[in-house]
Amino acid sequence: KARVEELLNLVQLGGLGDRYPSQLSGGQRQRVALARALAVEPKVLLLDEPFGALDAKVRKDLRAWLRRLHDEVHVTTVFVTHDQEEAMEVADRITVMNKGKIEQVGTPAEIYDHPASAFVMSFIGPVNVLPSSSRIFQDNGFDSANPEMFLRPHDVVIETSENSATVPARISRLIHLGWEVQVELTLDDGQVVNANLSREKFDQLQLQPQQKVYVKPKDAKSFPLYYSI
Repeated sequence: KARVEELLNLVQLGGLGDRYPSQLSGGQRQRVALARALAVEPKVLLLDEPFGALDAKVRKDLRAWLRRLHDEVHVTTVFVTHDQEEAMEVADRITVMNKGKIEQVGTPAEIYDHPASAFVMSFIGPVNVLPSSSRIFQDNGFDSANPEMFLRPHDVVIETSENSATVPARISRLIHLGWEVQVELTLDDGQVVNANLSREKFDQLQLQPQQKVYVKPKDAKSFPLYYSI
């Protein structure tokens, strides 16, 4: 009984030991399942999509809690997920797999900033995929023998005046998310590019739908057509 109370306190469910499953929330039931797994003091803990059936806010709260718990109990944990944000938030190291093959292993920062393949860059975080021949790259010295270039939305620079490094575009749509604004742009050649702006930058530019603006890439990457390890 003392061990049960210890585990319930560990997963922040102290005093709820007499509750039935139907009396617990989805998040609380997941914590009970984790307490049961920890009861045998495993050397390695496997968590396979543990938060998949929960709503977004509960999942986010549980991810932060699980990270703190892991730092406290120091059990090697293999966390299986298809949620990229979940992996980036929880893991010390990430293994990205594609069709049963390992594409890359690294820290969240390494995976995001230095992706080893087109698949990794497309899978981890939003990205624009454009022909490498697009003027947005040619006018900025991004020369590649590969047919496609990969451009993160936060690496798209938007300006309201033209200069030699920018190409014209028109704002197709503005999506206000509260903490940032997503800007859908259509280039003169018809290519669609998505950009992310902070609220501060958006307010500074005072952008409007259908406004003509000028854009350039801050960074872009290209990869061989086929990549595997």
